Amino acid sequence: MATTEPTFDINDLWKNLSSEQPRQAISNETLLYWQHRSNDPLGKLRKNIRINSGYTVVFGLAWTFLFFSADHFWIRFLLGIMVAGHIAGLLYNRWLLREVVVTPPADTLIRERLTHLSHRMLQGLRSLEYIALFFYPVSITSGFCLALASEDKLDLLVTDQVLQGILVGALVVLTPACYYLTRWLNKLAFGNEVKRLQELVK
Repeated sequence: MATTEPTFDINDLWKNLSSEQPRQAISNETLLYWQHRSNDPLGKLRKNIRINSGYTVVFGLAWTFLFFSADHFWIRFLLGIMVAGHIAGLLYNRWLLREVVVTPPADTLIRERLTHLSHRMLQGLRSLEYIALFFYPVSITSGFCLALASEDKLDLLVTDQVLQGILVGALVVLTPACYYLTRWLNKLAFGNEVKRLQELVK
């Protein structure tokens, strides 16, 4: 015959629970300390994006200075493209900080949010690397032309086939080198944190 009697004494259980010391709440100072020391991937991504923005501002100002210092139209045209690219990069970083790497609200599905975030970051990094392939030749050509213009020999680029060959060779060698350098730097700055996001999702 089955029994409905409990396998424990409810009174003893209640006494044991009542005798336990209540745990102390975490102080605000301790909570703020651990929040500050937190090593979460979103915080790291935000920090690295801000650092990237700082470098973008510095190099953008350098290109702007060269733009106003140059005398030739085509050099200014190339430098203007570089300045515009840096402005676009700053706007993109601002969008990432405001729309992508924000802390997910507590009432959302965290797993789906992190999946979307890691996918968006990987997609954004790959897109930037491919878009930069357009700016590397412009940057290399700008530097080449500035060097010739400083010696008042810019017209040789049109007539001297040796200089033209050197420029083409520099583009062929430096463009892929810059591309792979950018991929390595992106992996160094963002890859580990995106990987941690993917591990959290799993």
